[in-house]
Amino acid sequence: MKKRIALLLFFICHTFFAQESLNEYQYALIPSKFSFQKEKNQYQLNTLSKLFMEKCGFVAYLDSENLPKDFVDFNCNKIYVDVIANNGLFTTKLKIQLKDCKNTILYTSPEGISRAKEFKVAYNEALRMAFNNFDVLKEHKFQPSSKSLEMIGKPYIQESVSKESLKTEASFQNHFCKTI
Repeated sequence: MKKRIALLLFFICHTFFAQESLNEYQYALIPSKFSFQKEKNQYQLNTLSKLFMEKCGFVAYLDSENLPKDFVDFNCNKIYVDVIANNGLFTTKLKIQLKDCKNTILYTSPEGISRAKEFKVAYNEALRMAFNNFDVLKEHKFQPSSKSLEMIGKPYIQESVSKESLKTEASFQNHFCKTI
C-alpha cells in the first residue's frame, strides 16, 4: 500500500514539474526528416508538425530553414520534436516525443492510429490524432523562467579603465613600435 502511494505521489510531482518546465520553452525545432522517413518532408509530416507546434504557441522551425540568431545562440531555450513510428501490418501508429537540450524526454504523446490504406493519408491521420490527443501541448503558454530572463537581460558592461593603465599601455605600444 505504501509503495502505491509513493508511486502515485511520484507521478503527480513529476507531471506537475514537467508541465511547468514545458512552459519555459518558446521555440520548437523539428527535423526535416524523421528516422522512419526515406526522404525529407515525406508525406508532409514535418511541415504538419511545425504547423501544430505553432498552433500550440511555440515558435517552430524546421532544421533545414534559416534560423534566427537568438534561436541558434542559446541551445536550451527550445524543445526538440521527434515523431516515432510503430507501424503494424494494417495500422499506422505514430507518437510524438518532446526532448530538451540534454536529450531528456519531457513528454511522449498517446499513440495516433490510422487504418487507412494509402501511406500519405494514414501518416497524416495518425499524426493529427497524436497531436490532438497531446493535452500537454494544448496547455502550453510561454512563461520565461527567472533563470532565462537573467541570461537574456544582462547587457555587456565594459569595466572602466583608469588613465594610468591607458598611459602604460600607450607607452608599451610606442616602445614596441619603435623597436620594430
